[in-house]
Amino acid sequence: MKTYSFILFISTILFISCRKDEVKPDANPAAAGQLTLSFDAILGTNDFALNKDFIVNGKTCNFTQLRYWVSNVILVNTKGEEFAVPNAYYLIEENNAAATNSDFIYPANKREDVKLSGIPAGTYKSIKFAIGVPEKYNNNLSLQAGELSQLNGMTNVSWMWSTSYIFSSLKGKVADGNTTSTAAAKELKIETGLNVNFKTIVLNLPSALNIGGTSSSAIVLNTDVSKITEGVDIMATPTVGASQASVMSVVAGNYAAKVFTVKSVK
Repeated sequence: MKTYSFILFISTILFISCRKDEVKPDANPAAAGQLTLSFDAILGTNDFALNKDFIVNGKTCNFTQLRYWVSNVILVNTKGEEFAVPNAYYLIEENNAAATNSDFIYPANKREDVKLSGIPAGTYKSIKFAIGVPEKYNNNLSLQAGELSQLNGMTNVSWMWSTSYIFSSLKGKVADGNTTSTAAAKELKIETGLNVNFKTIVLNLPSALNIGGTSSSAIVLNTDVSKITEGVDIMATPTVGASQASVMSVVAGNYAAKVFTVKSVK
């Protein structure tokens, strides 16, 4: 009887000890991190600006709008693991006030930064994102996610049988001479859209980026506006839309391969 009681006592102690080990984690997981993703608009070696004449690929341009959708942001760590940012649909823009399709006056705005949170702590080596809106949402504007909306003037009723999103928009004036203030200047309207032109960009970071804890990390990308119309004679084709499918494809390809580069990480 004494032996049985002793065994029961030891078993009880071991059971309690095990239960304590179960509820107490071995180590606290590292805190998720924050990241500021910036799209710094430039024009060659100059800062991009609205309402100012620039020489772009041999033509003089004066811009009133630069807008594009950034979608499907993914961070890749040094192990090759991917973290897809939830609801990652952001409108990057620098524009004068303008009327939308619904006659609503969209206000002047400049937005280059996207704040990301909840990123798993780790060391990251590259970033992926797309320019445009994925087919699921592009084909059905009643679906909402992230910042997607019909109220921002970035939809078009003439590209498909139903309304779809404008993926990118660059507007202003273009001229052959040294100024866009002459009567010979043409209205510039370079837009991309359609599912076939949804492009994903992959950029390797120049150095590994540690994310996690209370401090915010940052990736700054250059958006070179001079590259958007590279290979396009914008005096001959100052308006690019769905009816100029081959030219639109060139512009979309430029966004995918030439426009974005990594400026810095920290």
